[in-house]
Amino acid sequence: MARYLLVLKPRSVVQPRALIEALQPMLQALQAEVDHETIAHLSAVVRVSGEQQRMQLFADVQNKADGVVLELAIMSRESMGRGAPQTLAVFEELVKQAGLIGGVDVVFRSDRDGPIP
Repeated sequence: MARYLLVLKPRSVVQPRALIEALQPMLQALQAEVDHETIAHLSAVVRVSGEQQRMQLFADVQNKADGVVLELAIMSRESMGRGAPQTLAVFEELVKQAGLIGGVDVVFRSDRDGPIP
């Protein structure tokens, strides 16, 4: 199973709901279908190549010792042993779209910074 994680940290104090709402352009770009949403959590399905590859996207606002972070995880049944190229491509688009969200910095990405803690 493939799993990639991206962690974003707001530069200033922000409400969890605002972080989740800021994901709307990203969801549209990925053509993700939201199946569950609360003020601090979102889950959506991303389809690649029609129904051949389904991926699950999770967004969670977490309170950490040094402040609030937004964790974005993309998961699929694709094999990590083969590098999970389709899942990695969606993750790279996720990172690109996250860069368009104002007021947040990338503090961790599992493809660059190592295994998921």
